[in-house]
Order: sequence, then C-alpha cells, then structure tokens
Amino acid sequence: MTQSQFLLYNHQKAIRLRPERMGFYMQSEIIEAYSEDNEVYYLFFYKQQFLTAMKTKKLRRHSHIEHAFKAEDFVLVAPHPLINALLSNSLPLKTLGFKQLLKKLEAHYTPHERALILTFFESFIPKKDLFKEILEIFYEFRRNGQMFAGYQIFHLLKGFAPKHSLVQKLESEMAFRKFADQYNQNSESVLKKDPIYAEQTFYKKIDNPEILSKLVAILEKESRWIDLSTLYIYKLLESPSASYYKPLLQLLEHHLTEDETVEILENIASRLTNFEPLNHDLFEKYFSQNNLERILTIMKNYPLKISPSQEKIIERFVADLDFETDPLKPETLAKLMSPLFDASPHTAGLLLKKCIFSLIKKHDIDFVTKWLSPLNGYCEELEVYIKVNQIKSLANDLDQLQRLGELYYEFKHFDKAIECFSWEMEFKPSSPKPVQWLSKIHREMGMNLESDAYQQHFVNLQKRVTG
Repeated sequence: MTQSQFLLYNHQKAIRLRPERMGFYMQSEIIEAYSEDNEVYYLFFYKQQFLTAMKTKKLRRHSHIEHAFKAEDFVLVAPHPLINALLSNSLPLKTLGFKQLLKKLEAHYTPHERALILTFFESFIPKKDLFKEILEIFYEFRRNGQMFAGYQIFHLLKGFAPKHSLVQKLESEMAFRKFADQYNQNSESVLKKDPIYAEQTFYKKIDNPEILSKLVAILEKESRWIDLSTLYIYKLLESPSASYYKPLLQLLEHHLTEDETVEILENIASRLTNFEPLNHDLFEKYFSQNNLERILTIMKNYPLKISPSQEKIIERFVADLDFETDPLKPETLAKLMSPLFDASPHTAGLLLKKCIFSLIKKHDIDFVTKWLSPLNGYCEELEVYIKVNQIKSLANDLDQLQRLGELYYEFKHFDKAIECFSWEMEFKPSSPKPVQWLSKIHREMGMNLESDAYQQHFVNLQKRVTG
C-alpha cells in the first residue's frame, strides 16, 4: 500500500498531510502527520470520531499524547489500512479553535466524556485553561448534590494534575473518602458506574482472560472495530492463538477490502513466526488475488501442501503469465521455485521455461546459468535446462556457431541467432545452412525483403553446389 495523503482544512486553507503513525490510548486515537513543509500535526479522535487537529513543535512531557506514542504495542506505523480507515470515515477533516471545540464537546458528549477529552490536549492548550473547564464540570455536579458523578470528574482531575493544590485539598475531603476506597479496590459497582475508569482499568489488565473479554464486550458494543482490531493484533503477537486470530480476521474481512486485509495479515506474519492458521489463510487469499509470486514465496517459507484444484490454478497462472506485461519478473523467481518442483513438477517446468525464454533475451548466458543455480538438483533432466548449459558450453566455440544459432532460435532470441548465423556465413561462405536459417528468421521477424535476399542467396549457393 502506498502511503496515503489527505487534506486538513484550517478555516478555508487546505493543508496536505502525510500520516506517519497512529497511537491508541485511553479511548483516544491520535494520528501523527506531516505537512509538505514537514510541520507536525496531530489529529485527535475519541472512540473513532474525529475531534480536531493541532499543530505543534514540541510535546509536553508526561502528557496524554506522549503516553499514546510511548505504548509501542498500540502504535501503528503508516502506511496502514486501519489508519486509512479511520481517516476515510471522518472526512472532511477540519480544525477547531478551543472555543469551537468546547461547543462541539458540549453538543455531542456527556460531561464525563468532555472532561476526559479535554485532557488529551495538554500539549496544545494551556493546562490551566483545560483544568478550569474540567473543574467547572466538577462543581456543576457537586452543586447538584451528585457526589459520585462529581468524584468521577475529580478522579480524572487527579490523573491530569495530581500536584495541583486544589486537587490535593479535595482529595482530603471526608465526602470523597468512601468513593476513593471503592476506586482503590476496583469494586464492581465502580466499574459499572464509571465506564471511562472501567475501560482504563481493563486495558491495564488485558493479560487476564476474564478482564479481556469485558474490554472486548465494551468495544463491540460501541462498534469500535478499529480499536478492537488493534487489541486483537497486540494479543495475537503477544500470544498466538486462534481465539484472537479468528475474531480479528472476521473484523478485517467485514470492514476492509481483500487487499487491505491481506496487507494487515502480511504485516502480522512478518512478526509472527510460523502461525499455521495465518499462513494458511494468506495462502488461500493469494490464490484469490492471482498472486503467483506470493504463492511461491509462502510455499518457500512454510511447509504448505497444495491441493489438486490449487495445482490446476497455478498451472493456469503459469499458462497465462506474460513477463512483458505482468509486474512479476523472472529475475525474482529462481529462489522461490524449488517447492513448486516438489509439489507440481510439470507446472514448475512450464514456469522455468517461460522464465528462461524471457531472461535469455535480456541477459547474457552467464547471468542465466547463475540465475538457475538455486534450482540445481531440481531440473537437470529438463530439456530447457540442458539447452541453456549447451549454450554456455558453446558460447566461445567458433566451430559450433551453427548449433549455437539453432539453440538461440529455439529460445526465440532472434537477434543472437542472427549474429551466430551471420558469423557462420562469414566463416563458411559456401555453406547454404546459415543462409537458409537467416532467411527463415528474418521471415519470422516480418523482415520480408531481407528474408527474400537471403533466400535468393541460398538458391544461388544451391546452384553452385549442384552445378
């Protein structure tokens, strides 16, 4: 996948950006992107919904955004289909000033969500302004006598500015102590009442299968498939298991194209050694993509068997393969073909022949024989292999120019064949054989005038011989 670009609108100005990476942290997704002038922008999402974008030169230490990119297990590097999916679901992308952002949050999110989201922007908006807005939400709950709801906000404030004098003062209030004990104990009632805290707590304990299932249930309920896919990828890489792989594959196939799904699976496979279900699925998908090179590559790297129907498909791929128009090039294939000789010798022989026919027109014979060396032991009995080695052995033998020309002709390397027969005609001016071949080859090349001339010369030589 090529690294996609996208437009961010700052008022009426369109800024072209290139995504670099995406971090997941505390219900947020943050994309780091670069402008054409290498300015750094951060795009903020909450539960996969775009909030705004900010430009910065430096990130505040221990801030939300620093934590998001420190957790490398939950960072995706562009180009990546999940980054593209998040961006494409959010178009058009527009920046908002602080006041506009506050209005957007008030219109679309609960007070607790607003308080959490404001903590995302510590590196971009003065911390005192963010603190003030969150504190207002806290006071609103307390004025209404909603003490637990107020403590939920206080708990966010405590994580955001733990050393602030007001936070320390509030923490000592008797009215909050019972709630503090419940939070410290991660009681079930707190986890049910405070979904923000619950999700943060679950993420810290995803090695516990029961906790993980609770987190998965939250992400599924909220249709946060990108977050869930990233979670499954993390778990799969940490501990390869069908219990992570199967639901991940279902998510990818439901939300992404076949090519995008394959790209993510390939990325996982490059980091996960020999996970059989993944390799098997990639193998199947390469057949549906008509990707012969990837089929051969995975056969080379993993002990996969091909079925009779797959063997017929590969044979069809080979029969239809045209190196002049196909992006697949023969130069890449020699090191990949050995498993095909074991699985389907006939098909391997057909592919080898096509490769050599293509290579011998573009490279000297030493290159072709070196290219063949990884296949020594697989194809010595094949006619095409034998003839390549004959060309190599006769290449510098002036007494074998006739045979050498005939071999090049068999490989349809007409220019080289003409060169051989022309030299043979020079060395043996009375011999009609090279002249006859030159007439034949020029005719096949559509050079009828030249062919006729050589044909007349051949007739004249024949008359001399018989006369």
